[in-house]
Order: sequence, then structure tokens, then C-alpha cells
Amino acid sequence: MPRGGVNPRLEVRDRPVRNWLCQHVHAQQWLKRYAGVVLLIVAGIYWSYQYAEQLGIETIRRAAVHRIDIYDTALKSELARYAYLPSLVNLNPEVVQLLLEPNDAALTGRVDQYLAAVNRGAHSDTLYIMDVQGNTLASSNWDQPYSFVGINYGYRPYFQEALSTGSGTFYGLGAASKEAGYFYAERIYASGKVVGIATVKINLSKIEQIWQRAGDTATISDIHGVIFLSTQDRWRFKSLGVLSAQARAAIIANHQYDAPGALEPVGLIMQEPAGDTANIARFAPKANLGPHAPAFLTSRFLLLSRAVPDTSWTISTLSDITPAEVSAVNVALGVGLGMTLVMVFILYLLQRRRIVAQELAAKENLRHMNEELERKVARRTDALNRMNKTLELEISERRRAETVLKSTLQELVQAGKMAALGQMSASITHELNQPLAALRTLSSNALMFMQRFEFDEACQNLRVICDMTERMGKITSQLKRFARKSPTYLERVLIGSAISNAIFLLDARIRSGNVELVREEPEESVYAIAEPNRLEQVFINLISNALDAMAEIGIDGLARARVLTIIVCDEADHVSIGVRDTGTGISDEVRNHLFEPFFTTKDKGEGLGLGLTISIGIIQEFGGTLVAKNRPDGTEFTVRLKRATL
Repeated sequence: MPRGGVNPRLEVRDRPVRNWLCQHVHAQQWLKRYAGVVLLIVAGIYWSYQYAEQLGIETIRRAAVHRIDIYDTALKSELARYAYLPSLVNLNPEVVQLLLEPNDAALTGRVDQYLAAVNRGAHSDTLYIMDVQGNTLASSNWDQPYSFVGINYGYRPYFQEALSTGSGTFYGLGAASKEAGYFYAERIYASGKVVGIATVKINLSKIEQIWQRAGDTATISDIHGVIFLSTQDRWRFKSLGVLSAQARAAIIANHQYDAPGALEPVGLIMQEPAGDTANIARFAPKANLGPHAPAFLTSRFLLLSRAVPDTSWTISTLSDITPAEVSAVNVALGVGLGMTLVMVFILYLLQRRRIVAQELAAKENLRHMNEELERKVARRTDALNRMNKTLELEISERRRAETVLKSTLQELVQAGKMAALGQMSASITHELNQPLAALRTLSSNALMFMQRFEFDEACQNLRVICDMTERMGKITSQLKRFARKSPTYLERVLIGSAISNAIFLLDARIRSGNVELVREEPEESVYAIAEPNRLEQVFINLISNALDAMAEIGIDGLARARVLTIIVCDEADHVSIGVRDTGTGISDEVRNHLFEPFFTTKDKGEGLGLGLTISIGIIQEFGGTLVAKNRPDGTEFTVRLKRATL
């Protein structure tokens, strides 16, 4: 044991641990400092954003107050322009005389002419007089299709108010014209007695035009909160909020807004106050604002409202607060950047002191760490070398397995072809035996005709023999082409030709099974990406399965026609080929194992259970799909391939 009782080897071994503990403690302290700095910067950004946004919104609010002052003045000026008309009508003695003698037709005509002339000169919408029961006796629009003459307006609030107080106002849709307007009514006196009511209807669309020229979004609503003037057409006669049952009943009783969709809420949602008579608001996500609504209405905006003096109306403007938000973001970013720079400088000075203090300790630690690292690198290098050798062996084994798998798949496809040829052998033999027997008969007859010098009959027999040998040659060449091994080179394949080749090989089975063949194909040729020989093999498997399924018709007690339907559909990027039969369909249990190898529902010795497995493998190799589904009258297999362009 060395002097002092301390083992130098243990001291060297423990030094990295002590250093790590010190570094861990220092790291926690600095982490707390960083967290405090980040929180301080975030708080500064938040409060600077709030302050800048409030200032920006206040500026927008002042501008909105100025605009609303202008709109208020324009509205009062527009209403005052026509306020004298009812009093002017009262000064005409013929008007008073007509109210006393309502059945005088000539007098009525003169008063109509007078009202029309005054209305034209004042540029008002309509000027008319009513008796104390509300019956319209004369009107400036007496010669118009929607004339007020003869209509009773005793239910209108402006009539009832004028009759009881001397004058009345009202805004709503006209009962006859269905055009909105402002109605102002005054009493008509005769010898100190009320004999009728004079009313002027004013079109306030000029106010909306002033707003639209200013590029503003504004509304005027009545005492119930129903908008009747607006720069947005879809808001007209809608309510700012949900109407009470009492308010809705009063509006309906007065026929104030008899228009489709009237009184429905526009979906306005108040969020927070933003000063005197101002609020930050937004529309509900599903609110129908209309196609011409400004883009800022889809987010928050400033709603400023003010009561119109001497009326029960409220004028409101909707202002975009995006500039205030953008300005607030810029201010917050500037404050955050400034605070960040200051904090970074302070942290830099502190970190510099820490770095200088750590450099000496780091050099010592680095030496020990280098020694340990060299040992670890040596161990890791040995381990990596061993892993690389193992990985190389696995890669070579996988490549050999893929080669064997591809070879096995090729043999399986060829075995499927041979199995299909075996199933077709009986019908093909029959197809060849009949022509052979006919050839023997026809050749004997031809020889006899030649011996008799009947050369025309002999030539006829020879032509028939040539046709039969040509058909036999087509059958054998088609069988030879189908049976040969072919590599998988994808190319443009004419779908109709592949289907015809498959049907040619199965023609005998189709005819012997008394099956009706139906083909539905586009008029233009359809091409797909595939390999011709293998695609024909898929069609042969699907058609053979369809013929097998329909062979059970009659055995299972079902009496329906045997129909084989082949449908080709040309889609945008794909081509689909459907093979339908009128068989018994596929049960749920069979559907779960339909494409599994060696699964078959046929009797023993009649099938290997590889047809659909090989078919789906071939189609997937082409980049397509093969699916099966039941139909009300049988089964349909659908092949979907990529469409080939010219």
C-alpha cells in the first residue's frame, strides 16, 4: 500500500466519476438559468404583443368612430330630405277632399297625378295617402303593376303610430312591391280632425352605396337586432343574434321582413370588449358569409356599434384588425430579439468564465477519455467485423433463396399450364378426332371422284380438307404457344386478343357445356401492361373455373341459363376485365381460402388447387389486382391492370 493509504490506480479510476458529477451539477445550474432567461423573454414578448395589439386596435377603433360619424350624418341627411313630403301633401286641398269623398273617381285620378308629380320631383320611392282605416286611396305608383291603391296597411306600425301620436316610422319590405324601404307617415287634418295618413316610402340603398364606395363593411339593424341595410347582400334581413319568440312573432305579424331565409342568425360571436361600444368578434365556423365577403371576416375583427339618434336603429362597422395583429407581432419579435441579444451577451460572459475554468479539467479528462475510447474502439471494431461477416453470409443466403424462389415460381406457373392443358385434353382430342375422321372420308371421296373424272367434286372435297387442316394447325399452334416457357417481359398487350386466344382453347368446353358466351368490350382497342402468354393463362384459369361452376347447374336443383360474360372496361389509368358466371357462387368459408395454394373445391383428381394462386401471383407481378365477389346470379372475378398508352 503506498504512503498515505491511497491507491493511485483507484484514484485515477475514480477521477472521471468525480468530474462527471461536478459537470452534472453545473449543467443543472445552467439549465435553471437558461429556463429563467427563456421565461423572462417569453413574458416580455407576450406583454409587448398585448400592449402593441391594444394600441393598434385603439387606432382602428378611432378610425371606425370617425367613419361611423360620417355614416350617421349621411343617414340623417337622407331621412331629412323627405320628411317634408307628408306635410306638403296635407297642404293640397284636393288630397283632403279625397279623404272626405273617397268615391270620387275623377278626384282620385287628379290626386294620383299630383302624388306622382311630387314623388318624381322629390326622387322618393312612393308617396301615398290612406284613410283612418288604413285603406290606400291614392298613390304615386297608381299606374304600376304593384300599385298600393286599394291595399289596407292598417296593420303596419307606422300607420298605427302616426294615427295615435301624429307621426310614425318603420323599415321593412313592401307588402305589394316586396322592395325594402323606410316609411315615414304623418296625419292629415281637415277642420282640426284627423281624416287620413300621408306616407312616403324612401329607398335607402344610397347609404349602402356610400359604404361600398368607401370599401367598408357596415350594417344597420333594428331594435330586435335584425339587419336591414348592409354592404353584404346575404346578411340583409338576418339577425345579429338569436331572436326571442316574442320578437319573432311581432316581426311576422307586421310582415316586416317577408323574405326567404329572413330572421336567421348570421352567426356573430362576441369575444371580448375593445373600448366603448366596441367588441372583438368573429363569425361561427359554419356561418354563410357569402362569396363577396371580405377575407378578414373569417378571423377576428373589430365590431363598433352606435345607436342612431331619434330612432331605434343601431349602425355598426366591421373593421379588419389584421394590421394591428401584424404590427403587434413585429413589435413582439423586436422586443424578443432585443431581449434575446442582451441575454445572450450576458450568458456569453458567464459561459466564458465557466469555459476557462473547465478547460484545464477538460484536458485531463480528455486524456483519460482518449485511452478509454481507444479500448472501446478496438472492442467495437472486432464486434463490427464479426457482424459484417454474419451479414454478408445472410445476404448471400437471401440471394440464393430469392433465386430458388423465382425458379420455383417459374416451374409452378409452367405446372399450372400443364395442368390446364391436361384438363383441356379431352375436349381438344375430340376437336382433332372429328376432323381426322372427316379427312379420311373426304380424301377417299376425292380419290373416287378423280377416278370418275369428276374433278369439280374432287376439288370441292380438297378445299374442305384444306380448311380442316388449317383449323387443326391453329389448334396445335395455339397449344404449342400456350405450353412454352416464356420469360416475364412486360409489354403492351391487346386485351381483346388475349381473351380471344383463351376462348379459342376453351371453345370446345364452352360449346359442349351449352354455355352462352357474352363479350362486352369498348369499340376501340384496349391495351394493358402485361406478358401475353401469362395473361392468357390467367384468363384460361378464370374461364375454366367459371365453366366448372356452371357445370353444377341442374345438379344442385337450380334451373337457370349458363351464361359466361366477359366485360372489359377502359378506365383513366387502368383496365379492368371481369369474368362472370351464373353458377352457385362462393361461400364465406371458401372465400377465406380462395387464393391459398392447393385449396380446391373440386373432386379428388380433378384439380391441384393452384389455378387461382398462380393467377393472383401473375397479376401482382404485372402490378395489378385480382378480386372475387358474389353477385345475385353467380360469381365475378375482376382483373385490374395498368393501362398502356400509345
